[in-house]
Amino acid sequence: MKTIIKHLQQLVAGIFILLLLTTGCNKNFLDRQPDDMLDLDAVFAQALETERYLANVYSFVPPLGDGNQGFEGSFMSIADEADFGASFMYANHLHNIGNWGPSTTVFDFWTYLYQGVRSASVFIARVDECQEMSAELRKQRKAEARALRAFYYSLLLRQYGPVVVLAETPFEIDTPPESLQLARTPYDACVQYISAEFDQAISDLPARITDQGQLGRVDQLVVLAAKARMLLYAASPLFNGNADYGNFVNPDGTPLINTVYDHEKWKTAADAAKAVIDRMPSGLLIKTDETGSPNPLSSYRDVFLDRWNQEIIWGRQPKGELLDWHWWQHCAPHQAGGEAVYGATQQQVDAFFMANGERPITGYNTDGSPIINPRSGYTEQGFAEETTQYWNEGVSKMYVGREPRFYATISFNGASWVNRGEDGNQSYRFEFWAGGADLVGDNYSKTGYAIRKFIHPSTVWNPNWANVTVEKLQDIIFRLGEVYLNYAEALNEYDFAGNQVEILHYLNLIRKRAGIPAYGTAPGQIAPPPSQSAMRDAIRAERRAELVFEDLRIWDCRRWKIAEQTDDGPFYGINIKGGSHLSDPLLYKRVVFENRVFQRKHYLWPIPQTEVERNRQCVQNPFW
Repeated sequence: MKTIIKHLQQLVAGIFILLLLTTGCNKNFLDRQPDDMLDLDAVFAQALETERYLANVYSFVPPLGDGNQGFEGSFMSIADEADFGASFMYANHLHNIGNWGPSTTVFDFWTYLYQGVRSASVFIARVDECQEMSAELRKQRKAEARALRAFYYSLLLRQYGPVVVLAETPFEIDTPPESLQLARTPYDACVQYISAEFDQAISDLPARITDQGQLGRVDQLVVLAAKARMLLYAASPLFNGNADYGNFVNPDGTPLINTVYDHEKWKTAADAAKAVIDRMPSGLLIKTDETGSPNPLSSYRDVFLDRWNQEIIWGRQPKGELLDWHWWQHCAPHQAGGEAVYGATQQQVDAFFMANGERPITGYNTDGSPIINPRSGYTEQGFAEETTQYWNEGVSKMYVGREPRFYATISFNGASWVNRGEDGNQSYRFEFWAGGADLVGDNYSKTGYAIRKFIHPSTVWNPNWANVTVEKLQDIIFRLGEVYLNYAEALNEYDFAGNQVEILHYLNLIRKRAGIPAYGTAPGQIAPPPSQSAMRDAIRAERRAELVFEDLRIWDCRRWKIAEQTDDGPFYGINIKGGSHLSDPLLYKRVVFENRVFQRKHYLWPIPQTEVERNRQCVQNPFW
């Protein structure tokens, strides 16, 4: 019998990832009606069905980028880094013009993530019924579900603030409404609960999963990274001493956010990030060229292309081909059969460093024109006279001499597309201008830029979308580069003077991989930020370049309480309707493509109106 069980468990392990893909959209398996509940007895009597149920619990991990539960545009297109330029009024457009609220929510994950929470709770409560599984395996699987549940709570926390923490034993579906009147748990108590859940899960998880057939499962390192990010957010101004939320209370008067600043939260966040770093001594992914020298372009680019590389802490297995195709189509130029509707904002283009490590733009005048950093060498006058590995002859000097991350991330006028066609011919060069080959129809980049990050060069295309082979990628949920920046930020906020050397060490590891000069006093380096506020500015600038389009900028601007400055007002691109050819100076004039609305109430998403009406103890978020 033991032999049979062992073979069954091996079979389950082998098909686990397949189940993640095939059941990822099958929520009916979890949302059973009362007359189907007896089926759960059968589910947890069989190892295969028990694993299948856990695969569905995993399926609630939200996808990144171009697949946020069917929302065209993703979180990055409602941050200040990008736009989704499709002609239809998608959710991102409604968000950006302020046309949303409790009754017309957009990018609303409240119900979805609570489904994940409940599904995990059912699994935790019943997995021990499965005697076809060994006790050791049941313990590990239960810890995975516990970690996933805590992760889902942390996602709710960052989007909605204090949440309703449910009982350990899930409610029955036919529970009467009067038993479901549940108040929100104060924010700090939510953090303590989730942290404790993460800690409990860690003790029964493997330190690191290396088995190729099991990659994508939760292990100790994943839990540490999830906890570290949550604690960083908890230490940030939005949730740490925010006086704006002084009247944010439950019906019984219990305050939901502590308005008294707690400096020690930064120390807690720093320690949590360092715990992750200490377990990853191999460091960041570094690629070399044919001479053995570090290649900053491929080093940064391939973090997102090389599956399960050393920098990845947690990733989802390859998405379905349709989703990869979807992302590729939304980034590829019209000439290649795509639409290139994802456009980087001019503000994001300006945020990338120059090759000499300096920031090109230090601010903006009231008319939106840039204030150029004279030390950077940046200019918006003239055109390139030669072709290099980074740019083609004839492109605007706006795009010359930038850092390698810029060329790995942004497609601009005159830049070559990353893929070749089926016949091996040279890639198309972008033409975002009036009469240009990529400014056709209704769907195109409204900013004059497209995105090439996450696009695999091995993808094969042709203009008619026949015989397209999409190289499957993976969603990277946590990676070491972010943790370095999390650690540097927390240390700086806690004690700049006492940690300056340590802060610069991890900030410079990011810059070194990016191929730009480090902060320091040696020849060729850039003078270190001299104060805590200057260091804060440097860290935030580095995050903006390093983590661009990874669905993190939206939460950074909110947790720092700067979104009223970054996400409100005019957003700029280049003058794609005014220019007529690559070397037309009119093409590179900055123009407003959209005026966005961000108000104080937008820092937290509103609880859906149906929820607050059903659960009268669940108060609405402030200012809605």
